[in-house]
Amino acid sequence: MRTCRFKQWAAPVKALLAAVFLTAAGFAATLTAYASESGGPGVSTMPIFAGPVAFVDANGNAVSGAVEKGISVSKYQNRASESQGGINWQQVRASGVSFAMVRLGYLNDLDPYFQQNMTGASAAGLKTGVFFYTQALTEETAAQEAEFVLSQIRDYPVSYPVAYDVESQYLLDNGLTREQITSHARIFCDIIRQAGYRPMVYTNKNWLDNYLDVTKLTAASGEPYDIWYARYGSDSTCPNRTVWQYTDAGTVDGIAGNVALEYSFVDYGALIPAEGWRLADNTWYYAKDYRIQTGWLTLGDKTYYLEPDGKMVCDTVKNIDGTDYAFDGSGALVTR
Repeated sequence: MRTCRFKQWAAPVKALLAAVFLTAAGFAATLTAYASESGGPGVSTMPIFAGPVAFVDANGNAVSGAVEKGISVSKYQNRASESQGGINWQQVRASGVSFAMVRLGYLNDLDPYFQQNMTGASAAGLKTGVFFYTQALTEETAAQEAEFVLSQIRDYPVSYPVAYDVESQYLLDNGLTREQITSHARIFCDIIRQAGYRPMVYTNKNWLDNYLDVTKLTAASGEPYDIWYARYGSDSTCPNRTVWQYTDAGTVDGIAGNVALEYSFVDYGALIPAEGWRLADNTWYYAKDYRIQTGWLTLGDKTYYLEPDGKMVCDTVKNIDGTDYAFDGSGALVTR
């Protein structure tokens, strides 16, 4: 299969200053800054993050390296909050929460509040990712799970990873081995990545130690897949950990009852741009407002065509609606 040529040309540099964080424990105000270089087909992209942060874990200990605070939300939080009129996402955002990982559900079993939570969280200014609970006993079902997730998230601004929750006793009761569970997780992540999103695996220490081989959770490029690590207390040490779930008994303004609390340790704002080109396994995608685009795309004096799955056409002649169009190695339409 042909891949698009890479050109090197100057990329614009952005520099943003994040807000000053003040914690209830009286930590000094800190300043977080980041810059990123962002381009398109043939342009290298390198997120850069630097700066101290001030966050604490469930025991009140300072957390080093965290850049954003988040929550996990599902139908359980929605139902607990019904007496107050539902989740108040504006209050959630005002409490210092920056992102929400929203439960999508199971294969062909969508969380009844998924649409409401994705819409409400993003409208309040929170970044949104999703998590999906696997029950796959075969590689084919793991692939079906990934396709189901893609079919549900395409119309939403997914600005955080798409997570695969493997903590299922159902898998163990059916005799799946560590190798099989790891293979299923990789298949899911591969498909999510190939659709232009950033995949992630959700797991705890027991599953990581006994039922997953993290050394094999890698993309075709060899890049390790992100780990969302659930371990309550003060120890967040884990290979490839980018998000840490540090308690499942937190409280957040705007939500009744217990809420799982998270810290992110990477700048996903740089890794998942709201608009621009994304590269995954030598395939280019274009996102606008965090949504993968399809069809014709014009940028400046260049025109591109994106397949129904978002993949950019390049270095070929393609028949579109009865007409043949030629595209060069950078994906641009060749005018005659």
